[in-house]
Amino acid sequence: MNLPNNLAFKSLYNTQLAFLLLMRQRLDSFSVQIPGQYFSLGLSLVFVLLFNKSFFFEAWNTQAIDSLSAALFAISLVPLLWLLTFFLINLLCIPGLVKPVSVFLLLGGAFAAHFMDTYGVVIDKEMLRNVWETDTKEAKGLINLHLIGYIFFLGVLPSLMVVKTRILWGSFWQELRNRTVPTGLSLIISLLLILSLSDYYSSFFRNHKEVRFLANPLGFVNAGVSLLKENSQRPVVINPISHDAQLGTGTIRQTKPLLIIFVVGETARAANFGLNGYQRNTTPLLAQKDIINFNHFSSCGTSTAVSLPCMFSALARSEYSDGKAKTQHGLLDFISTAGIDVLWRDNNSGCKGTCDRVVYESPDELVSSANCKDGNCYDEALLDKLSNKLTGRNQFIVLHQNGSHGPAYDQRYPDSMRVYQPVCSTNKLQDCSTEEVVNAYDNTIRYTDYFLSKVIDWLTNQQSAYNTAMVYVSDHGESLGENNLYLHGMPYAFAPEHQKNVPFIFWASSNFYRDRGLSKECLAGLKNKEFSHDNIFHSFLGLLDIRTKYYQPNLDIYAPCISHH
Repeated sequence: MNLPNNLAFKSLYNTQLAFLLLMRQRLDSFSVQIPGQYFSLGLSLVFVLLFNKSFFFEAWNTQAIDSLSAALFAISLVPLLWLLTFFLINLLCIPGLVKPVSVFLLLGGAFAAHFMDTYGVVIDKEMLRNVWETDTKEAKGLINLHLIGYIFFLGVLPSLMVVKTRILWGSFWQELRNRTVPTGLSLIISLLLILSLSDYYSSFFRNHKEVRFLANPLGFVNAGVSLLKENSQRPVVINPISHDAQLGTGTIRQTKPLLIIFVVGETARAANFGLNGYQRNTTPLLAQKDIINFNHFSSCGTSTAVSLPCMFSALARSEYSDGKAKTQHGLLDFISTAGIDVLWRDNNSGCKGTCDRVVYESPDELVSSANCKDGNCYDEALLDKLSNKLTGRNQFIVLHQNGSHGPAYDQRYPDSMRVYQPVCSTNKLQDCSTEEVVNAYDNTIRYTDYFLSKVIDWLTNQQSAYNTAMVYVSDHGESLGENNLYLHGMPYAFAPEHQKNVPFIFWASSNFYRDRGLSKECLAGLKNKEFSHDNIFHSFLGLLDIRTKYYQPNLDIYAPCISHH
């Protein structure tokens, strides 16, 4: 028996609807007085019944209900979550603080519930960081009537009831007792519940850690506290570790200046690239280019806020943290210190601190392009007037794509790239069929194929003055409805492979191969090896022959194929 499909889950859903309708009908005449501890008890029950559909769905799906004990475990999750939520809210139930905090939790919980229920994402620290660093254009792409409905019914209406409620307070000692006794009892009863079904709970906590992120508001409060704690350690003192970077003879002996373009993709998953054996030929133009496609490449994170600074840092994924990365120089600092001109052109939500000390062009500087419409620029705009940015010296250019950023995939490419139809033309992916979602996404890959081929063509046209090369890698992948998951941002340990496996492509002119002493045949022989974002920092240092004590040749993809003479 699968509990979320039976009467218990349907009853929870119907309770939700009935409760919302009741609130709407009675709000105008609503007037109630309630002691503080009962307010905490009631508000925590509201959260359990109305905000935790995803938590119960996932938690109940972890256990087959094939015995009385299994059924008791499933049922016990409801009072357990109620008690733990009550513990949190009762601690915050303080005169002058309880109402604004309650409103914040309700509105935040409504946002969290929408994204968890709609896209199957979890609200952890990195997801909150992603939200914090999202620009206005990205935010607009996520707004729809479904979100507005969640915010209104789960956030605004209950908040108005909280504001209109008169909370009764006793003396200091009465309130102290009212806080400590129920709070202590909630913890004791919670512990007894867990111990009484210890076999089930130990398995649940050990094997399904990701489900705890779905508990609302406990999950996003814990994530928010973690993020605030991390950010409170600022101001950041930056360690200039790139001070020893200098060019080696591999670059100095080039017959022409180097011109390297690093295309940082967005939300492109390797599985949907025709080059990687996908059932559709989504990369027909790249297939005609003299590229090397690496088949097994993984990301550092499952969101831009993690993967982007991680791939540009000297830190491996196992040691990476946002705090560490922001306190030391990254790849672009090393390249710049070595005397190579650096330019970052952005068609996304910024460089997440990786380009703070180099020349940066924001998306606002692209909007005059013919490839922009209503503030939305197709990635071709990144190439507009790029020739005017050439310096005649060794130069490293980063082009940060909008790529396949969802959920509004159909806005990432012009109508001429609407190859696969019908497409999902709304940001409410759950309202579209799987075919429509995949079609819309695959069209973004076709457009990336077109864009990358144009980059290669542009570099080919610069060969009379430069030795040229292009590297392309995506920041992370994407879920397209597999196991009811959409978008990205799952905690890395539990994320599906589609969110972690990304494409990595290399192209270089014949003069670049020759002058650098790089064997194309040797490099092509490595295309089936496993690599990751951990290799990016060291591979670029090796490709550009930048000497520094931070370079690790064992992490340089190109090192085995470069001859030193």
